[in-house]
Amino acid sequence: MPCIIQISSFSRLFEEHAELLSMFSKFKELKTKEDQANSLELHEHATTVMKTLDEGIKGLDNLDAFFEYLHHVGASHRRIPGFKVDYFWKIETPFLEAVKQTLGDRYTENVENIYNLTIKFIIKTLVEGFDNANKTTTT
Repeated sequence: MPCIIQISSFSRLFEEHAELLSMFSKFKELKTKEDQANSLELHEHATTVMKTLDEGIKGLDNLDAFFEYLHHVGASHRRIPGFKVDYFWKIETPFLEAVKQTLGDRYTENVENIYNLTIKFIIKTLVEGFDNANKTTTT
């Protein structure tokens, strides 16, 4: 699966959850939709997020590698000051909307169910990685 999310979908994530922008020093000044659409840094971050989701989906054929990769990515978010585990879930709706836009007529009820289950599984795995990193740093 290619990286399917559009920068506009990712920008919508920040429009709906402005508190996320303030977590990234390079995004704090992106107050308007136009600023966000023109930001190379935001586009690069959107690409990184989507590559992570893409790698997660590709890794489903090797579950050991899938869990190792996404647990590592989840744990890496511990380094972001103020990051809350709930923030992972905020990518779910923009991702699903991007899939729907990208697939158009090919977006059937069956495809919708598959992507809903897949994104939830990926996010749950990221959350596990984040939570497990906390356990290992506090013990």
